[in-house]
Amino acid sequence: MKKGIVTLQAQGSPLTRRTTKILEVFRKYKFAIAALLIPLGIRAIPEILVGPYPIGWDIIAYYIPNSLDLASGRMNVWGIITSPPLMYAMVVPAYVLTKVSLVWIFKILGPILYGFLGWSIFMFCQRRLHWSSKKAFYAVLFISAYFVTMRIGWDAYQAELGLALFLLAESIRFPASAKSALGRVSLLSLAVLSNQLVGVLVVGTQLATLVHPSIRKNSRLFSFQFSPIALFLLILYATRQTALAPGLSIVGPGANLSVLATNLSFLFYAYIFVVPLVLFGIKLRERSVFVPWTIACGIGLALSVMPGHVFQDIGYRWVLLLSLPLLFLAYEGYTKLRVRTAFVTRNWGGVLRVVVIVSLSSSAITYAILPAQSALTLYTVFPQYVPTSMVQSSLPSSDYPNVVNAMLWVDSHLDSNSVLITQQAFYGWARSYLSPDKEVVNSFLGSPTSAIDQTGSYTHVLTVWWVEGSGWFQGSFPVGAKLLVRFGDLAVYEYR
Repeated sequence: MKKGIVTLQAQGSPLTRRTTKILEVFRKYKFAIAALLIPLGIRAIPEILVGPYPIGWDIIAYYIPNSLDLASGRMNVWGIITSPPLMYAMVVPAYVLTKVSLVWIFKILGPILYGFLGWSIFMFCQRRLHWSSKKAFYAVLFISAYFVTMRIGWDAYQAELGLALFLLAESIRFPASAKSALGRVSLLSLAVLSNQLVGVLVVGTQLATLVHPSIRKNSRLFSFQFSPIALFLLILYATRQTALAPGLSIVGPGANLSVLATNLSFLFYAYIFVVPLVLFGIKLRERSVFVPWTIACGIGLALSVMPGHVFQDIGYRWVLLLSLPLLFLAYEGYTKLRVRTAFVTRNWGGVLRVVVIVSLSSSAITYAILPAQSALTLYTVFPQYVPTSMVQSSLPSSDYPNVVNAMLWVDSHLDSNSVLITQQAFYGWARSYLSPDKEVVNSFLGSPTSAIDQTGSYTHVLTVWWVEGSGWFQGSFPVGAKLLVRFGDLAVYEYR
């Protein structure tokens, strides 16, 4: 009886066959996988260096307290919508179900989100810009190693998630089928639910989409486009129903040219290194996708001169959101310049490549590993907009063990007749390391002394601050409080 030919793959064990399939998938999608894993690895470096402590201002000052409020039911529906909710829809269930510390959840989430952003950049480059897998991968390395992108990944998790979803949505081109259009609009809706400023980019893009001939002629596709806009309007309405509403009024401090001047200076500082490359890449074939994006950021930046905190306080964030379109153009300019110099002399093309690689890698490594007190001068120019180091949070990394010890001491000494006042830099630390039944009053960016009138009839009022002459925010020193116990450069103070 004749036997058929048995392939080597069929002869192997199930484990061997599975391993072979995994290797085949890896070879086929190696650039896409690397576009996810390498940015993830870059972002994981500072998390590993600081050990069990959090990094990022928004993480400890806002995200963790908000997550605790959501998990305990202390936030109403308008507050949840305003948050906005997509990131918390992942974080809060993970916290409730696993009981893992929120500090650790956000430490794990940070690298994952940066990897997701890298993968989204890769998909956008391939599908929308029509770049090869290799070119798209190198673009991911170029963009993810630039310090402005790393600054977004440091603590702007909501904007980071929104940008990743926005890029995936923009990877779907028009004209498209109803199914593709629905997928695109769904991604844009999720982007709106991730971050309000990314929501502005989505609205600008959708308004441009509505005038596209293929959309106007198809009533079904046309109606799809309003979903993200409706969600954005809902978030704006919800914001007006919260305690934030008075602070978001455009009636406030008068028009301030100095704010605009500062933001324009920050724009110059952030992208001066890539402007020559942007000029070479400005003729990118698919650059029209960046037009609504750039216009929205430009308008937001110009409005920072207007009265009111709602415009002035977020002006610099529009500069951050400009990073991706400018860096896409810069990488296109880099590739064109390399090709052009290669025809002149091989040496110049090689020199350009070495300069770019060394500059990006060295700046990224030093930014990721050096503590705030040893930061490069480059990162100390705008400390209010760009942290001097990725290993810092609302405090320098050298204070992490001290602030935890201080909060644990306070936790053991606070009773039902005691309250802790914290400035915003210490608020998240208190919420993270104090028992849920301990009362904490947030003085926001003012001195703890400014919140004394909120402590009512509490017998004991404490605060945590640096010892006099050290630390940050020295203008907010708790005047009138006496030092109780010291932990390194930090101390627990008592008002009464």
